[in-house]
Amino acid sequence: MKQVEIISGGTELLNEVEPLWAKLNEHHKKRSTHFSHKFEQLTFEKRKQNLLKEACDVTINLIVDQTNNAYVGYCICTVNKEKQGEIDSLFIEKEYRKYGLGAELINRSITWLENHQAQTIVIGVSEGNEHALDFYQKFGFYKRRYILERE
Repeated sequence: MKQVEIISGGTELLNEVEPLWAKLNEHHKKRSTHFSHKFEQLTFEKRKQNLLKEACDVTINLIVDQTNNAYVGYCICTVNKEKQGEIDSLFIEKEYRKYGLGAELINRSITWLENHQAQTIVIGVSEGNEHALDFYQKFGFYKRRYILERE
């Protein structure tokens, strides 16, 4: 396994997430059949502002490869005023997948959300990224409803 460390913090870590977030946004843009234009229009600055405006509490877990001191994955979680928790964004570089790092990030996220009294915990999965559903189901997340949007 690779030599990695997970560091945790709050919004002070948001700027460190930007290059990884851009890769996730590109992934969604390529996979989306109907909404790639929305990912093209979304900038990290817009996403960051929405995140800061909507959330009361934010935690960020960053995976650092200690051999080259590079960020290789992250997870952002939020809890809003209504105590709805969300695993807002999760990404791990391809060569670091299959080491259990995603599971570690999800488990840390669930613990943090429960400790912050989240009444519900949700994860949004973008159209085109349905292959992630099986991963999330391992942690007790199931499809509750479909929200359709017009192009």
